[in-house]
Amino acid sequence: MSGSKHVDPQVRSHRQRIWELDFLRGVCVLLMIFDHVMYDIGAVFDSAWKATGKPFLIELCNHAADYYFDSPVREVVQPLVVIIFCVLCGISCSFSRSNLRRGVQVAFCAACVTAVTFALDMPIRFGILHMFTFAILLWWLIDTLCMHKRAYTASACFVIGLIIVIVNFALMKQYEINNQVFTDNNDWAWLGEFMYGNTFDYGYSADYQPVFPLVGYMLLGASAAPLLYPRKRSLLPWLGEYDWHQPFSIWGRIALPVYVSHQVVVGCVLALISYLWITPGDFVLI
Repeated sequence: MSGSKHVDPQVRSHRQRIWELDFLRGVCVLLMIFDHVMYDIGAVFDSAWKATGKPFLIELCNHAADYYFDSPVREVVQPLVVIIFCVLCGISCSFSRSNLRRGVQVAFCAACVTAVTFALDMPIRFGILHMFTFAILLWWLIDTLCMHKRAYTASACFVIGLIIVIVNFALMKQYEINNQVFTDNNDWAWLGEFMYGNTFDYGYSADYQPVFPLVGYMLLGASAAPLLYPRKRSLLPWLGEYDWHQPFSIWGRIALPVYVSHQVVVGCVLALISYLWITPGDFVLI
């Protein structure tokens, strides 16, 4: 037709997405993968690789271990990435057609992670996907009770989220000084571990992401969504024609499957590299 302009369906689909959220989520995903690569090199493959006596591998393993276990940079970046993930999860709740279905999907992925990590003897009982499941289903419950009124839901999320964050900061110092603060009454012993700890009375969790304060950050993000995105459109101009953000945004669009599978993929890739070039004939992991 005269005067009409064809728009590629894929481009149209990407334009409908809020690209800055995908971009931020993608950056966080890549930082998460990097973090776990450093862990694998510095804690899983280090003994076998150092045993080769090759200076480069020894230095690589030492730097990876220093980053993961002792780096002040990681002490800042790792919790910041988790908080950004939580805020983005909250904002995304406003865009999902069914957060009940979304929560069930994340719960299924969390259950798969738990099953696999139990089989590997590194059980994750309440990791970040479990925490997101709790947060998303809590948002769905709040929204349902607020009769799907965006203003009511946002207000309730703000109040509850703020309470969670304030309670966390009010009690955190006390818990750090005396980690038995919740154990005077054995009936409440679980509360301290559920809020702050990385161990449970019934066992260890290799990855532990507590409800306090993370669900609070998620709910605060959810409360900001109607203000930031009242029309559910990007706050920034469409920059897709330059493609500068696509290497990051593409990871943000597939964050859930990447999170579920990346540690297995990273471990297999490093094991294959080790088998072929570093420890010939030995996968190390097997």
